[in-house]
Amino acid sequence: MSAELARERNREAADRTLLAWIRTSLAMVSLGFGIERFGQAAMSLDGGGFSPLKTRFYGATLMALGIMATLVGMWEHRLVLRAVSEDDYRYSDRPAIARWLGAGLVVVGIAGLAAMLVTF
Repeated sequence: MSAELARERNREAADRTLLAWIRTSLAMVSLGFGIERFGQAAMSLDGGGFSPLKTRFYGATLMALGIMATLVGMWEHRLVLRAVSEDDYRYSDRPAIARWLGAGLVVVGIAGLAAMLVTF
């Protein structure tokens, strides 16, 4: 009986984790879209030193990272559900996917900062 409750808790934890991935992805996609739209608006007002290439590139990069985060979250969720459903379920260490996604965001942030300081 307690093994079944543990499986249910692990299943619910996996579902919550997937929802966290989706929220993070939605934030990245929204931010990417916002950056692109803000850049377009700033250029239409006075140019402001904004480059259409910069705003589109960084907006599209954040949107792509958001889409990738959703796909990775769905993949991880499927793996966890498959493991939990097996009779001899044991915890197994998985790659630190969130750390790699965070590293990607750091690279995009540094590139964005460099692009702001240096014009194309």
